[in-house]
Amino acid sequence: MNGTLTVESEAGMGSLFSLLLPLEVANEQPEIQLQPKPLLKKVLVVDDNLTNLHLMEETLGYFQIYCETTTNGQEALLKIESARLNGQPFDLIITDHHMPGMDGINLVKEIKESIPGASQPVILMLSSLEKNLYQHEADKTGINKFISKPVKLHELNSTLLSLFEKNMQNDSLHPSFGSIEKITQAASIMVVDDDPINMMLISEVLKRMGFDVIQMQNGKEVIDALPHYDPVLIFMDVNMPEMDGYTTTRIIRKMQTVQSRIPIIALTADAMKGDKERCLEAGMNNYVSKPFKLDEIESVLKEYILMV
Repeated sequence: MNGTLTVESEAGMGSLFSLLLPLEVANEQPEIQLQPKPLLKKVLVVDDNLTNLHLMEETLGYFQIYCETTTNGQEALLKIESARLNGQPFDLIITDHHMPGMDGINLVKEIKESIPGASQPVILMLSSLEKNLYQHEADKTGINKFISKPVKLHELNSTLLSLFEKNMQNDSLHPSFGSIEKITQAASIMVVDDDPINMMLISEVLKRMGFDVIQMQNGKEVIDALPHYDPVLIFMDVNMPEMDGYTTTRIIRKMQTVQSRIPIIALTADAMKGDKERCLEAGMNNYVSKPFKLDEIESVLKEYILMV
């Protein structure tokens, strides 16, 4: 690497090591292919930390998305109302949770109360703390997505794609699934998947069927959050970071609570011989391979859930 390593040492005093490496910037621009046109027109970022505000502004600027910023909830409400009255409302609100005066969840409550119905913007919550502490309240408040700090460029890009890529939804979701019958109004299902596109597809299907969808990205989140929810079924991806689906299922089955008996359905791209058996051995009830078919999802729901 054409570097140098030197050491200075003195008996009884210690040693000083120095390493000098000539480093170069590998990629001046992040290797993310931009959309032909921006996914959304106007974003408001709310955070009392000026460094975080600057980083989000730069990141959205790279995506060619217009961004306004503010450091507190009260000013955010004024900006949102002004934009709405001017006929140029925000498509997305990205807000920190921990802020003085008005935290992120209370800000979202105010937004939901002040803006009627379908014209409400999409809400993305940021937090530097474990999101499971706030996930349940955030879900009830109507927050669409939860993303942890520090925000990673690829993670934000995937999240925006899952929320705003209309072409993907129209081309991939509606023609494949067609008409979906609503089958319940009083049940929730937990979906565990680290891929935002897969999460979007299965969540859209379940929501059309009438289910509330509890979204988790890995097994660790499930174990932490499950005591606070009462899903009638869990769709569990198998290959996930931090804790895979097999380990998660084994831990759930050992719980000394009613959650230990929740039906768990593997939802995975693994389709080799023996994969289904491995899922069943881990304690899962059944197996659906990706890409899933609507009749497979309906069949699983009819087998393991009493429709209400």
